[in-house]
Amino acid sequence: MSEMRDFLERMADKYPEIMDIKRFPTQDDVIDYLDRKGELIEPVDIDEFAKGGRVGYNTGGFSEFDVRETVVQRPAPFIESAGAGFLTDLESKLATAIDTSKFAPQVAAQNILQQQAAQQAATAAGLGQLQFEGDAGTISAAPAGTGVASFEPFIVESLRLSGIDPTTGQTSAAGVSAAIDPFMSPFQQQVIDTTRAQFERDRAIQRQAIADAAITSRAFGSGREGVQRGVFDAETALGLAGLEANLRQQGFLQADAARQAAIANQQALASQVPTLEQQSIQSLTQLGTGQQAIQQAQLDAQAAAAREAAFEEQQRLGFFGQQLAPFSGGFGAQSAFTTTTQPPPNTLNTILGVGTMAGGLLGGLGQFMGGMG
Repeated sequence: MSEMRDFLERMADKYPEIMDIKRFPTQDDVIDYLDRKGELIEPVDIDEFAKGGRVGYNTGGFSEFDVRETVVQRPAPFIESAGAGFLTDLESKLATAIDTSKFAPQVAAQNILQQQAAQQAATAAGLGQLQFEGDAGTISAAPAGTGVASFEPFIVESLRLSGIDPTTGQTSAAGVSAAIDPFMSPFQQQVIDTTRAQFERDRAIQRQAIADAAITSRAFGSGREGVQRGVFDAETALGLAGLEANLRQQGFLQADAARQAAIANQQALASQVPTLEQQSIQSLTQLGTGQQAIQQAQLDAQAAAAREAAFEEQQRLGFFGQQLAPFSGGFGAQSAFTTTTQPPPNTLNTILGVGTMAGGLLGGLGQFMGGMG
């Protein structure tokens, strides 16, 4: 049997067509084909005859006394029947393409949380209402909006409070004065009027003291008294002017300090608002990403189930081929049939998985064909 198997293996290399199960369903058919090709002129398993000289070899022609013996060893009928059924099922299955669209990789679409986070970011950047009509709910358009970022109004206000002319970018006295005016106390004039009145009363009392002193010294109405009153009145006028100037200066400084504080507040808001918005966007993004991961896992599980269902028959055929090989005494490459229930991370892994299953099925075919030897 070993010599016959070796002989068939050599002939299979020379005549690959003998591996066609349709043309040569049995080993007898293969032997007849090789005989027609003139390949049976070498000695075969001829027992009980002398082996010396030219016995068993072609003598150059055929005669009625030529003896040729062909030994055909076939597997048991139940093995041959099982193998034939196996090959028929295998051929049918391999001829039918698998609809891979049922377990093609899918990407979970963006959910409402992720889209809301994107919209907040777009609004903060001055864009309009985003459109999510792309693949898997991605952004398809970003129309123009106000063109004003969320922090820009605070920057503009801080520039105005600084007295900077928006057209020239330069600080002007008129701009500073206009920025300070709103911070001036609305009661400043009342404060000035009240303070002036009090000052004038005090000065009037002091002026009367000059007259009283002149009467006591019997110099009332004299030139000396007149000089004293003139000097006193001049000092009073000067004091009133200085008092009002000081009050107005104090009001101005207080208003300018308030303006400076307002500038600092606007600048702080310009920094804080984007930070708060970013925190909100990150929170929405994290929630949305978590939901998308769950959706992706569901899609992968569905694809894995569909893939298992699609290859279930191939799995059974591959397993059957492995179990059949030991009984048929097959030759050829040994190939283990394996599959995976995990969803492939990419298309390449899917292709490799299909190649593994195909290798298992073809390995079973080779083993069965070897059992015919």
